[in-house]
Amino acid sequence: MKPWGFAFGVAAGAAAALLLGREGNRARPVAKAALKAAVLALHEARVQGAQLMEAAEDLFAEVKAEAASEIFTAATGEAKKAAGPMPEKAAEAAPQPASKGA
Repeated sequence: MKPWGFAFGVAAGAAAALLLGREGNRARPVAKAALKAAVLALHEARVQGAQLMEAAEDLFAEVKAEAASEIFTAATGEAKKAAGPMPEKAAEAAPQPASKGA
């Protein structure tokens, strides 16, 4: 049901109580049923809202984790490019000094 059911139930109950006066004893079960339906509709709306919020929070957490992973991967890739060759490879690639005895 829609959340408007609660407002409709309250209005119907108040109208029945005001318009019927002493005859409200006969209308009481109808007003009670309308208010009960409104309270149940409100409860259902709250449950659905909570489920929607939980799904949205889960989705946000997944997207945030994926974005953090991509940012970390990009940052480490940029750092590796900026650092140049690794120190072991740099030592192997460096020219060896000429020996003095030759």
